[in-house]
Amino acid sequence: MSKPEETKEGSKAPAITVKTEEEREVEELREVLRAVSDFLKELSPTIKELIDTVLGSLRGDALGKEVGMFYKSLIEAGIKEETATKMAEEFLRRKMEIVTVDVAKILPTLSQLAPRKQEEVVEKKTAEEKAGEEKSG
Repeated sequence: MSKPEETKEGSKAPAITVKTEEEREVEELREVLRAVSDFLKELSPTIKELIDTVLGSLRGDALGKEVGMFYKSLIEAGIKEETATKMAEEFLRRKMEIVTVDVAKILPTLSQLAPRKQEEVVEKKTAEEKAGEEKSG
């Protein structure tokens, strides 16, 4: 880091900061992690709501009532008991498949729900990099 220079009035001129490549990389990593953290904070309520919706319907008591009501409506509609039982079992099986959905298929959709922030990054060359280019060129 360079020292501030004295001006005619006796006040100090603003310091010029020269960052090394490592410092720029650390700064860039901080920005990336900050963006990821913000993204997860924004996405968190959506994921919680989705999980609550899916798992709420899979609670034992709720699921049992839902399958029972489905079976009852089939019987009341005149479906044979054997067919209604098979249909209720299939209904339950499909409900349970919801739990085994591959998360990798859901994440792209969820990531589109969160707003994106675009930031322009401008890099400045250090004095050492400029000197190295001048020597080689």
